[in-house]
Amino acid sequence: MAFLSFLLIALLSLGFTQSPAQTVEINLVLAGVLTCTNTSIASAGTYAVIPQAKVEFVCGIWIFERVVKSTTTSSLGIYTFSFGARDILLNNPELCYLKATFPSSSCSLDPSGGVLRFPIVGIRSSSGILTEYVPGSPSYLPV
Repeated sequence: MAFLSFLLIALLSLGFTQSPAQTVEINLVLAGVLTCTNTSIASAGTYAVIPQAKVEFVCGIWIFERVVKSTTTSSLGIYTFSFGARDILLNNPELCYLKATFPSSSCSLDPSGGVLRFPIVGIRSSSGILTEYVPGSPSYLPV
């Protein structure tokens, strides 16, 4: 089945910052924009943002899955998750995914009424060191 909508995940970065106590603090920011292909002939080739969509960061395997964090997109279709060192240690991002549920009439999904799921993929250097996380290929799950 072809997707008539697309989810654009704009940014997934791992950052290191110094705290006042001079200890290194690990922060993971996962942010992006939900968009949908316009199907109108007048606006073909453009993408509409999707406000008020529910986006969840889900971790686990099969029946042991749990929602770690949840947010709703802004009026500009933007979502943001922020993770501290504890979150990263307790949840391996490579065993997690983003789950986006679109508000009714915001996009044309075939069949309608489903969710898009994006796995989180770790990118490693040639020496095996994890350098960043990126979204994987989406899958459509009918509800």
